[in-house]
Parts: sequence; structure tokens; C-alpha cells
Amino acid sequence: MKKKIGIVLLVIVLLVVFRWCSGKFSEFMRNKNMGAMMTPKVKVSSVVEQEYKNEINAPGRVVAKYEVDLVARVDGYLQEKRFNEGDFVKKGQVLFVIEPQQYLIALNKAQADLANAKALALKAKKDFVRSKELVAKDYISKSTYDDALAQKDVADANVKAAVASLNDARRNYNYTRITSPVDGRVGMLKVTQGNYVNSQTGALATVVSTNPIYVTYSVDSKQFASLRDSEIIPAKGEKKSPISVELTLPDGTIYNHLGVEDFWDNQISQNTGTIALRATFENPDNRLIPGDFVKVRVFSDKVFKSVVIPQSAVLQDNEGRYAYIVDENSVARKKYLTILKEEGKNWIVTDGLKSGDKYISEGVVKVMADRPVVVLDDSDDKVKLKNKKQ
Repeated sequence: MKKKIGIVLLVIVLLVVFRWCSGKFSEFMRNKNMGAMMTPKVKVSSVVEQEYKNEINAPGRVVAKYEVDLVARVDGYLQEKRFNEGDFVKKGQVLFVIEPQQYLIALNKAQADLANAKALALKAKKDFVRSKELVAKDYISKSTYDDALAQKDVADANVKAAVASLNDARRNYNYTRITSPVDGRVGMLKVTQGNYVNSQTGALATVVSTNPIYVTYSVDSKQFASLRDSEIIPAKGEKKSPISVELTLPDGTIYNHLGVEDFWDNQISQNTGTIALRATFENPDNRLIPGDFVKVRVFSDKVFKSVVIPQSAVLQDNEGRYAYIVDENSVARKKYLTILKEEGKNWIVTDGLKSGDKYISEGVVKVMADRPVVVLDDSDDKVKLKNKKQ
């Protein structure tokens, strides 16, 4: 009986020990699996260098090189219009005619007055020459000679006054024909024929030049400094190759002519903190219309080289943008980056990474600094895909 009791107690003890051991083993396996599950699985890629051209992008506006209001400079009825609205006109082409009769009469009178003044001046000159000869022989008094000299001077002055009056009359007569001061396109008619016009009437129409044409835009002081640093904009006294400018039209297409940067302002605006720049473009097909908005890209012909990293691999905190690199022990290390600019879907990095560094390209969200990671490769994905198909 005692022997049976001993056997039963032994069995009970063995069962208790077995259950305790299996519990400890299960807990060990659970902790091991949780540790494996908590270690993030990531993919890494190598940092590479890429060539690029420094550039800036900014909104721009198309501006006519010349925009001229056609105004009346003499009073009169608008007698004639010699163009159709929207026509392309040439410099010197007559566009308006103001009733010229009164100015033609004034011009003819001025011509007659000049002829009369010249005739009187000729007679006064001859009288003076005779008086000079006679006074030398003491046939006339000195006062008579002085009168002849004075009359000659008055006659010469009258000729000059008549010439001035004639020039003024001719000028007014010419103003009755309003011509285009530039090659360009004339806009909508603002005053119709038959109206009385003068210098207070305002613009009768407007002519804008179309080829070449300007595009103006602004950049902030930081962008302008980067252009100087990259030698896009030459320093004072330096001569460099022209700065190339590319346009993107409102429909998204690239304009087929590159422009040349030819002006930047002499100061930065105190209100906006930007500086105005201007580029000149050929516009033979009149695709660029004054007043239209476009996208401007200014770039240098100089090629730079720097490391790049996808934007998806970069995170940001209060200290700035950073990426994780993986060291030889598969530990993630945080590296803060100095970023120059955006290039497509990448960042161009000037400091923080070097060529050949292994950065975490996928799974970066779950990574913690100075913690180990599990680095996957393409074979891991292939095995997962194979198992999923099975």
C-alpha cells in the first residue's frame, strides 16, 4: 500500500515539474517570437551621386517690351481709322487721321509769313550795305547808318521767328496723322470715328510689341544668393555665358524657345523680400501673350555633383530632416541632412551622407535610432511571393 502511494506521489511530482517546464519553455518561445516581431524588417539601398544643374523655379508673367497708348496731340474731329482691331502694324504706319484742314491752313500761312520775312530781311540787308558805303564817304549821318543796321537785325530776327512758327505749324499738321511708334499688335478701339478728340481724351487704342517679348518674375534673397553661388548670376565686372531660362506654358507644354536673363533689379523689396528679374524671349509665332502667367525655370550650364536620396526615405523632427543608415552590425543610425533642393522625387544632399552609405529605403517608419533592424533582400520577397502562391 505504501509503495502504491509513493508511486502516485512521484507521478504527481513529475506532472507538476513537467507543467512548470513546459510553461517556462512557452514563455521563452513567446518572448523570443515577440522580440523577433518587434525588430523591424527593412530594405536598404546604397547612397549614390548624381549630376545636376542648379536651378530655380518661379511663377512668371509675360510682359510686352513696348506698350504704347495712341493719343491725340492736337484738337479736332477723328476723321479716319486705318486699321482693323487686332492687326499687326509696323512702326511709322498711319493708324488715325484727325481733321487736318485748320492745321494745313496754319501751315500755309506760316510758309507765307516766312517768305515775307525773308523778303524784308533781304531789303534790309541791301539798305544796310548801301548805308555802310555812304557813311564811309560821309554822305549820310551816323544815326541813319545805325537805323539801317537795326532794321537789318530786326528783319533777321523776324526770319528766325517765322521759321519757328513754320516748324510749329508743320509739327501740328503732322500730329493730325497718328502713327504707330513700334512694330506690334494694335488692340481694341477706344474712341470711334467722328468724335472730337484732344490731349485730354486719353488713349484712342494701344499697341503692344510681341517679338521679342519679356517675362518677369521674382525670387527671394536666398534663391538669388544660390544663383550667385552657382555662378548663374555673374558678380560685378565678370563676363559669363548668358543665363538660360525655360518656360512652361499654362497648358503644361514647354515653350520651344529658351530665353536669356538680361536684367535683375538693384535692390530687394522691403515689402516682399524678393528681387525682380527679367528674361527676353523670341516670340515669332506669338504664342506668348502679354499678361499671361507662366512657370519659369532658370538654370546654369555648369554641372554639379552631389549625393541624392529619395524623399520617401527622409523623415523630419524638430531638429530637421534626417535619414537612417545601417551600420555593419545591422543597427540603425540617425543622420541629419543638409538638403540643397528638391530634384524630382529625390533630395539633393550636401551634408550628412556620403556615397556608399547604406540607408533604409523601405520600412523606415518603424525604425528607432540605435536599435537593430532586420535587413531584407530581394530573395526574401521572392520566397514570400512563392509561399503566397502555394
